[in-house]
Amino acid sequence: MGITTTALSVISANMIGSALPAYIAVGTSGTTFTSGDTALAVETDRNQINTSSLTTPEEVTLVANWTPLEISGTVLKEYGVMTLGSSMLNREVLAGSLVFTWEQELQIQQTFKFFI
Repeated sequence: MGITTTALSVISANMIGSALPAYIAVGTSGTTFTSGDTALAVETDRNQINTSSLTTPEEVTLVANWTPLEISGTVLKEYGVMTLGSSMLNREVLAGSLVFTWEQELQIQQTFKFFI
């Protein structure tokens, strides 16, 4: 079966419509990703996606932000995009870790690209 460019554009456009990835979650586990993952290994917080845009007709970018109060003390090792129903769309495990202090904010931008 072949997927057309138009179909890819429709799929990515719907990710900012009613298909709704709603949150980006962060966690502290460096456990290796598998395609069967359904949640972060150790989720510590999640924030609503506050910006979603079509970067190109086949590309959607989602953005969530954390204030210093929300993220201070976090040892970030993983993050993922979650739907309204808490289904995980992706999981990214960092090569190292990021430790946040009271002086730092966090912004995660996740771009999904659909291509043939």
